[in-house]
Amino acid sequence: MNGWQGSWWVLLSIPLVTALAVILLPLNDGYYELWVNYDPQGDAQQHEWQYTTRAFRYTSGVLCGQLVALLAGAALAVRHRAWALAAAVPLGVLLAAVTFAVAYARDGRGPLDDVGIARLVAVELAAFPLFAAVGVGLGLLLARRWRLLPLALPAFAVLWAIGLMQDDRWAGPMWILWLLPPLAAAAAIPLTTMSVDVGADPPVTLGDGGQGALIALVGGLLLYAGSLHLLGLVLDRRRRRANRSAGV
Repeated sequence: MNGWQGSWWVLLSIPLVTALAVILLPLNDGYYELWVNYDPQGDAQQHEWQYTTRAFRYTSGVLCGQLVALLAGAALAVRHRAWALAAAVPLGVLLAAVTFAVAYARDGRGPLDDVGIARLVAVELAAFPLFAAVGVGLGLLLARRWRLLPLALPAFAVLWAIGLMQDDRWAGPMWILWLLPPLAAAAAIPLTTMSVDVGADPPVTLGDGGQGALIALVGGLLLYAGSLHLLGLVLDRRRRRANRSAGV
């Protein structure tokens, strides 16, 4: 495998997450009116509309960007086993920064002064390098078959759809969010915005404000990154020993 074949996804990842963040901005802007309340009336509903739209705007492209980070990590693992993890984590940070820069520039509202939205954005962005680390583990595990990973996009899309359709409380057992980090990443967004009754003075949090989903997102990714990396290293060493024995 030459350098281009092993690194094309890494080279493409930065412009790709930029384009995704821009393309998905209109969908994020219209989320509340399309799925929650198409005609918000009164001060309370207007505040809820603005709050939810702002949170979705700041997280525009993060779900797709996390998948891109995972695939880039897998590509690095196949081409550069020795230092894939050391390169994937900074790349994930860069992809997160680019995604946030696009959304932040579009919002134009100044600093993130709401604790709930700030926590949501911070954790979703912190998940980028963790997804990249998981990708490294998958790349070591799958070797050149990592190219099959983009075929999982429909499964990711289903998980995102389920997560984004949540209300103020997660409808299932919490272990599912730990088992499926893409689902946790998607569910954390509406669980954060729908949990806050912005019509109350001061605003009241009805559920846990999405904290459970955010904890599951980070915890699940850490578990996957560690276990897949170790398993991938073991299998990679076995493959190389087998190749040496076969004279390949």
